[in-house]
Amino acid sequence: MHELPMIIFTVVAQMSVGAFWALGAIQLLGRYRKISVAAIDRITDVAMYAVGPLLVAGFFAAFFHLNDPFHAIFTMNNIFSSWLSRELFAGVLFGGFGAAFAISQWFNWFTRGLREILAILTALSGLFLLVSMSGVYYSTITIPAWNNFTVPVFFFASTLLTGPLAVALALLVVWTRDPLGKIRKDKAEAFNEDLISLLRSALQGLTAVATAAGVVIFITYPMYLLTLVHGGPAAEHVASEISFSFLLWRLLLLGVAVVISGVFAFNQARMSAIPNRILIAVIVAAFVLAVISEFMGRSIHYDGLWRAGLNTWQTITG
Repeated sequence: MHELPMIIFTVVAQMSVGAFWALGAIQLLGRYRKISVAAIDRITDVAMYAVGPLLVAGFFAAFFHLNDPFHAIFTMNNIFSSWLSRELFAGVLFGGFGAAFAISQWFNWFTRGLREILAILTALSGLFLLVSMSGVYYSTITIPAWNNFTVPVFFFASTLLTGPLAVALALLVVWTRDPLGKIRKDKAEAFNEDLISLLRSALQGLTAVATAAGVVIFITYPMYLLTLVHGGPAAEHVASEISFSFLLWRLLLLGVAVVISGVFAFNQARMSAIPNRILIAVIVAAFVLAVISEFMGRSIHYDGLWRAGLNTWQTITG
């Protein structure tokens, strides 16, 4: 599949941004509860160190979409006029600021205030990346299936679906294994009640946000299909070519992920004093199904690459 590198890049990059935002929200929640910054870092740093490799993997996949990957840097030449240039620049900013924050956090470099500035810049760069990513497709007026308000809706909703679930999975690793506590011997004491309460609240919040994002994706599809059906010959062609069995499977997996996340995972996080097998199983299942569903949805997105004009005329004339 020619578009597979871009499918991987967009899904993984959006997951990375959503995960970083989720970690920021957990930091704010912990500080609101007057929990020490060091204690909050203990449960958020593990997930943060996974965000960077995810984005790098996404970029690596995207380079295979180029005829010559070594010329990728030249795509930034038109940053003031091209959404594609902005997308690459935003990705570099997000990865660069994120790496600087992660490294300084690990080695305890700089002051806490400066590290927080790096974190804010990373979060803003992630927003810039999402806006640019949406702009790349929405700005293509000759491709009706992409020049559609549903594109940014799908991209932002995917960010808030997969990112929080990825962090929820990482929090379970922290809760059950406490890898940083084992590495940093001075922090190897058991979690206190405040941290356990924060973990449970974070898991509830993350699954709730993911559920809401999944619902948004679900209800946006009918609007997307309606705009195609009533959008002219090129859009109608895209609608007619969509594999509805594939779309139904995409929506079925998404629906199951939403139910698991919003009902079972949320309630298990609320009731569990320890990370039991049921809690682990439902969050893993919700994450896996959501990610598979998003890959399927992104495949449908790229199937919309049908231009008004030449493609339409070729179809009409046979």
